Amino acid sequence: MTKQELQQIRHLGNEIRILREHLEELEEQIGFNAIAQDGQPKGNKIGRPTEQQAVKLADTIAIIQAHELELQNLKLRAWAFIASLDDSLLRQIIMLRFIDGKNWVQVANAIGGNVTPDNCRMIFFRANLDD
Repeated sequence: MTKQELQQIRHLGNEIRILREHLEELEEQIGFNAIAQDGQPKGNKIGRPTEQQAVKLADTIAIIQAHELELQNLKLRAWAFIASLDDSLLRQIIMLRFIDGKNWVQVANAIGGNVTPDNCRMIFFRANLDD
């Protein structure tokens, strides 16, 4: 697994969060919280605008689900990759940064000791992971 693939986990997680926020905004705009189980909108206005909003909601939900599946697959690959590493500190850094989504300061604090955020960042970027 490459550094770029590990970083993709964070980016995909952020994208899913943004899409969920967008979904909530769409739901608020049309005055209902979801599409009924039968696929019909539950809005109080009838007509084309409600239909268009329901389609936008369904499309957004489908995109979120696809991204969540991709993220789950990437995390599974990352866990297998992490387990294959010999360096315990590097494993911890990758887990905290990319699986848990922590920033470098939070990673260093979680590891403790004399490890600084810059140490963590340098250890990761100097690691020969792209082979």
